[in-house]
Amino acid sequence: MINQKSIKDIKKLGIKIDHDMAFGGKSKGNKHLSRAVKIARFLAFKAKANIKIVESGAWLHDTALPTGDDYNYDKNKKIVMKLLSSINISKSDQILIAECVASHEGREDPKTLEAKIVHDADVIEKLGILGIIRHTWKLTNLNEINSEMITDDDVKKVLSHINWRNKRLQTRLAKKIGKYLNIKVSKNEAKNIISVTSKLAFNGVTTEKIARVLHRSLNNKNKEMLEEQLKLSYLNKFT
Repeated sequence: MINQKSIKDIKKLGIKIDHDMAFGGKSKGNKHLSRAVKIARFLAFKAKANIKIVESGAWLHDTALPTGDDYNYDKNKKIVMKLLSSINISKSDQILIAECVASHEGREDPKTLEAKIVHDADVIEKLGILGIIRHTWKLTNLNEINSEMITDDDVKKVLSHINWRNKRLQTRLAKKIGKYLNIKVSKNEAKNIISVTSKLAFNGVTTEKIARVLHRSLNNKNKEMLEEQLKLSYLNKFT
């Protein structure tokens, strides 16, 4: 059974890996995990899912990042099962949490409601302006784009990934939220956001700080949406 101590231990483990081990520590201080957990808990409450499994999976969903590849379902599952062996919870709960982590990137269809919710929480974090920032940050730190020269192909790569993930949303409420968040930006706007983000990401600046830099150059609509994403205030529209 998952109790509050288990959740606390899982949270501590997830944050340590995300901040200290993933991307050589460059993401230290970013708020993605805490936002993803809040979104996941919100979706879980609305769907009457197992909130403790969802919260645990959300805290741990990025634990494969230190390997440089968090898209492999089987590898993700093995990694998180090994990590969970140090936490005092049942084997059945470990398996349910591992499913949330293993399928969070959408390459495999999530097999449980809780896994669908963790997947959707991560997708919601990757939509709109914040999504462009987050995916550009990731690609930059995986050396998949050159921060000194952003090409049209780079822009296409970022936007195509976000569009693909949006189409993979699993739950009805998440789809509604996704439709609200996934505002359209022109290719020129996207290229500017990606160029600024990539340069700052290369120098170890977190997504939240990058968002504050970009905020000044966005139009009023996009500024408001980015603020809603950072504060999660848009969730109030779906209560």
